[in-house]
Amino acid sequence: MVSKLTELPATIRTFLALNPDAEACAALRRYRQRLLTMPWARDVKWTAEANLHLTIRFLGEIDTAAYAALVAWLETALRQPEAPGSLDLEMTEPRVFPSPRQPRAIACLVAATPGLTALAALAEAGAQHLGLSPADKPFRGHVTLGRLRASRTSGIRLEITPALTRWRADTLVLYRSDLQPDGPRYTALQQFALAGSFSH
Repeated sequence: MVSKLTELPATIRTFLALNPDAEACAALRRYRQRLLTMPWARDVKWTAEANLHLTIRFLGEIDTAAYAALVAWLETALRQPEAPGSLDLEMTEPRVFPSPRQPRAIACLVAATPGLTALAALAEAGAQHLGLSPADKPFRGHVTLGRLRASRTSGIRLEITPALTRWRADTLVLYRSDLQPDGPRYTALQQFALAGSFSH
């Protein structure tokens, strides 16, 4: 895990996320493998298995000073008693996201528990502490399995039985995202334990 500022470029593309636990990873792999057999699979840019995550707040390009300030702010905020503790999450089967009428991605939705909502609000406060613009849409937890190409706007039939996968998250991760021709490469820069008392 990178932590020294001297090892980072002048600016880095970053986001905050939760990683799926073993059970959720297994479910996501099964869903991904099945969806890859669908007749429309070529119209989707699929997320690599290693990159599957639940984004809490996309931060975009920040410089090393902002990175250091964010790390210090999160370390302090997440140590407070009222900060979110470990989260018990529930993830749905894959669905068209954000809706069948506006198909932009295939994603598993994650229910908005009070603890998850509190964590998203805390991440938003951290972003605004850096002077970033407020998020342009309300937080809606989901794990993106793939993004539909612009040419595909209809005819997506998932044919997957509704199901819920339980998922326990106890660490918030600050990721660096490097865009590559074959897809983004994510590197964990910092990990923050969710150790507060607000976990429901």
